[in-house]
Amino acid sequence: MTMAERLFTILHQERQRLESAIAKAEAEKAHPSEVKRLKVLHRVVNEQICSWMRDLYGNDPQRLMQAA
Repeated sequence: MTMAERLFTILHQERQRLESAIAKAEAEKAHPSEVKRLKVLHRVVNEQICSWMRDLYGNDPQRLMQAA
């Protein structure tokens, strides 16, 4: 596994962790600023994943779907 693949896997895990944290924070009625902070982090991680997918597989939707 290359370093890029490892980082990609870590980002996917982080995205899942953030999704769980957001759901938990919303369920527990956490302070809105905390929920917003988690959502911003989730968006940043998601944008990085999308950027790397475009770098690795180009803008071809077929290849992107296969990669996902």
